[in-house]
Amino acid sequence: MTFLQSIFLGLIQGATEFLPVSSSGHLLLAQRLFGIREPELAFDLLLHLGTLAAVLFFLRAEIGSMVSSLVRRNSWAAPSEWGRRDIWLAIVASIPTGIIGVAFHKTVETDLTFGGVGARYLVLTTMLLLTNLRFRHKADPEQIEWWEAAAIGVIQGLAVFPGLSRSGSTIILALLLGIAPRRAAKFSFLISVPAILGGAVFTLMKGASHLPGVGTSVAGFLVALVVGYVALLVVERLVVKGRFQRFAPYTACLAVLSFYLHYHG
Repeated sequence: MTFLQSIFLGLIQGATEFLPVSSSGHLLLAQRLFGIREPELAFDLLLHLGTLAAVLFFLRAEIGSMVSSLVRRNSWAAPSEWGRRDIWLAIVASIPTGIIGVAFHKTVETDLTFGGVGARYLVLTTMLLLTNLRFRHKADPEQIEWWEAAAIGVIQGLAVFPGLSRSGSTIILALLLGIAPRRAAKFSFLISVPAILGGAVFTLMKGASHLPGVGTSVAGFLVALVVGYVALLVVERLVVKGRFQRFAPYTACLAVLSFYLHYHG
């Protein structure tokens, strides 16, 4: 792997991990269009650790509040503040994500067609167009119920299939359930932490290869971290301003491209 390839792969990982455009779908399309090989397992793990570092830094205040809530009294009293309750909500969301990920990981690895990717990009496009709808009115939109966290965890698990964005699906479902935009975005980012760690464990179980070199590895990691952090800022801003649907034309184009590659590739 060359230095420029490591930077490009870090850019793809950092941007698409949090933008509602499906990182795995982008990797498949990049492999087909530009002849880019899927990164070696060790380097793929390193890129995911870069985006993990980005989200941990982005949520440093919320994570600090949750950690300190473990020794505070009455930490359940203010749902608008991040605390002990959010730790349990993240666990509740991660359980169905983990079950679905384990159940379908072999299917994802062996049944990858551009037709299926295109269909899922169409689903994602439709979801993005529905972003500003609210199917429920919540008395307290900052409050996330246990069943809402579980439902968000289910859709996060289904996003293991290329074309269904993890961050896009979880944020959109949270918004449709009436959860406040900034709260929806940050909860999606929070539950990405165990999801990314789970993916890293699967990578290690496959048997990680050797890294391509110190300079190349560091470059990929730093690009994934910096670009991932910028993507988190962009996503939160667009969600709060009610402009998340602006990604819909892009994902619609990806759907068309995927169908074209399926029938003519």
